[in-house]
Amino acid sequence: MSTNKLKLKKRLDDIVKMRTVLHPKDWKHESQLMMTRWFDYRFMSPMEATLLFGELYVQGLRRHVKRHVDVEIAETVMGIKEGAPASRARWFTSLWRARQRTDQIFVPYDLLIDFSFDFSSRRKRFWTMLPSQLHASAKNKKAWWAVFLESVEDQLPLRMRRVGDMPHYRIENDLSLPPQEDFRELIISETLHENRTMSDQLAERVFAKRHLTLKQGLDLVSRITDRSEVVARARSSFEDGTWASAPVVALERADLLPSCFGIAETIDNRLDPCRSCPLAAKCADFADRAISMTIRTAGSASPVLESERARILRNVKNFRSNKGKSPAEVSSTAEA
Repeated sequence: MSTNKLKLKKRLDDIVKMRTVLHPKDWKHESQLMMTRWFDYRFMSPMEATLLFGELYVQGLRRHVKRHVDVEIAETVMGIKEGAPASRARWFTSLWRARQRTDQIFVPYDLLIDFSFDFSSRRKRFWTMLPSQLHASAKNKKAWWAVFLESVEDQLPLRMRRVGDMPHYRIENDLSLPPQEDFRELIISETLHENRTMSDQLAERVFAKRHLTLKQGLDLVSRITDRSEVVARARSSFEDGTWASAPVVALERADLLPSCFGIAETIDNRLDPCRSCPLAAKCADFADRAISMTIRTAGSASPVLESERARILRNVKNFRSNKGKSPAEVSSTAEA
């Protein structure tokens, strides 16, 4: 089996696992979250992103315990279980939702996690925080956000430069996907607001890093400027070695699947990002495959939803059958 097919199978398996252990309400907004999460994670499946979030949480927890509690036990602390559960589990649902809350605020997972443990220790609270406790609460949200924004402000530009090293956002791998377009818009905005000469910026963004096409770069140059001269200076600067050329990494198609790809309940072709995604038709087909495979392996397109419906029906049936009975009769029926 080719590596591309293996990656497609992995993505399919991730979606089936998600459908098996979570309620549909926990994944129905993944297409919107794909466009708000940090750029590093936009081509991971939600399952893969959640497991990564869990790994980074454990690492952050151990650093916190080592610094504030006990060096010897730090490496044995977990806080959560490893991997994904075989069936619905409260701890995993909580982890999933904590990852989603982090996706909403466009920040690298480890920055949020490290900040949260540090914020807790500043307030002399050294207990082990669970993933669901990493974010601002109703009581501390004003202070939390004020310190958080100040804390990450200086770190995000450095993280953006690291994102720029990802081959997913280079012109040779461009498919005009929503996350790629979004990244390019940010690069264009940065270019327009930087104080460097335009020739320097084109040398870096067009020739070295290949985040923009030459046409896109030239569109940012003032019309009263000699564009051919700007391009000549940019090319000369690049060829002289001022800017190191990023390696060309030709990604496979499976590497370029947005994280929401193949999740039926998150598809809405009336809204972006689905409306502008060139993979929309393939996404819908893949979603049908994922549902079919879930039914074959788990007996339902959503075992958790089916279980919840069955529980509600039982409760309704019991309520109706017990209506009008005395408390002793209801107790006798329940015991039987």
